[in-house]
Amino acid sequence: MFQQSEAPFVTGVFCEIFGATDAVRALTNSGFEEDEIDLIGILHGGSKDLRWVLHGLGLPEREYEFYNSCFEHGAVLVMVRTLPSHRRDVARKVLKRHGGTFPTEA
Repeated sequence: MFQQSEAPFVTGVFCEIFGATDAVRALTNSGFEEDEIDLIGILHGGSKDLRWVLHGLGLPEREYEFYNSCFEHGAVLVMVRTLPSHRRDVARKVLKRHGGTFPTEA
């Protein structure tokens, strides 16, 4: 299991899809490729339990529990693959600038 500092990606949760899509646009403008960015969310039909998906992606339990609870309120998760690791700071700053929330801030 990856620790957040070792994970090959940065994650941020958005309260609505528009903020998430703005963040994706800003990430691509910052040099990230589209295939390095993923969005996860429930867009129709109510909340689903996605803990097993998030766990399978390598998120620590504390984080996938936080994100799964956000999905109950219609949130969207943006995941950015950040290898090499020096790109982590760029991705995190872009997500935060566009309204992304992180488990440590909740």
